[in-house]
Amino acid sequence: MRILKNKQGEGYVFPCIMIVVVCMVLSIMIFLASAVSMVRINEKNSRIVLDSYVMQNSIKIYNSIKQGNDYTEALDRDEYIDALCDFCSLVKIGNSLYAYSEDGSLKYHMTLPVISFREENSLKIQLAYTLYIPIRFDGKIARYAVIPITVQSSFKEKF
Repeated sequence: MRILKNKQGEGYVFPCIMIVVVCMVLSIMIFLASAVSMVRINEKNSRIVLDSYVMQNSIKIYNSIKQGNDYTEALDRDEYIDALCDFCSLVKIGNSLYAYSEDGSLKYHMTLPVISFREENSLKIQLAYTLYIPIRFDGKIARYAVIPITVQSSFKEKF
């Protein structure tokens, strides 16, 4: 049996470490790309539902203004959340909305949106919520990427 000297095995250590480092960097880049894509899709879906919500409320507000009342005091958040859940296939559990993939694993979850006016006596609405994207390691959720999101929509009257 031959005993290897330290010098003979050292040639493989550096390439192995470099391969591991490159794989780690690639996995982080792939995670970031998928997280950014998920955030953009979520924001776009929220904007679509919010625009629909603004259009529905614009009719109510316009009718209220025609009768001399100001209807812009409060917004029905539950109506928006129900529409968002239907449009995005989200599940409401407690104070969060959850999105699951086809295999039943968690894609992301988000806090219940807070709807507010950007400007009084107008239909300029702002929506704010926090999106939590799971960071998985070895098939288990290690941490969450926390991303605050603000979506704005407005309706301008044209006479």
